[in-house]
Amino acid sequence: GNLYSRLVHLEGDHVAVQIQDTPGCIQVQEDCVQVLDSLSRCVKWAEGFLLVYSITDYSSYQSVRPLHQHVRKVHPDARTPIIIVGNKADLLHARQVQAKEGLQLANELGSLFLEISTSDDSQGVCDVFQYLCKEVSKLQHASSMDRRRSSIIPRPKSPNMQDLKRRFKQALSSKVK
Repeated sequence: GNLYSRLVHLEGDHVAVQIQDTPGCIQVQEDCVQVLDSLSRCVKWAEGFLLVYSITDYSSYQSVRPLHQHVRKVHPDARTPIIIVGNKADLLHARQVQAKEGLQLANELGSLFLEISTSDDSQGVCDVFQYLCKEVSKLQHASSMDRRRSSIIPRPKSPNMQDLKRRFKQALSSKVK
């Protein structure tokens, strides 16, 4: 798939974002090791996921669950954001997947669900990416706070001043003798 790099304005900061577009034809099948290896390489470095299917293609919808399961195998941390997106919402006359089906699947998988039209609603597309970037940013902030907390070495308790004076006097008196 293609790799896109963009500079995104996110909550007052400019953030470099890389988007890996995996081929839409990838079907996750346990017996297809080569496809799984290729998919795993794409999934491994990512910190957030948009699983996009076409509302006009039921088989693309059916590929979402196995893709989600594969992402969870590679990223077992359930906090990794995954958003399920139904695309082509402008093609209602050709709809094969109802919005309630997408929502039900997302609920079962513990993901957010959105329906958009990439051809009619560029702002909706931007909103989806912005939301994902915010979720990844929150996750990074939380994990850096966790790392910071775990890496802080507790400051030793300051010794009693009386004890310091006593030891200092002992050291001086032993040198005088």
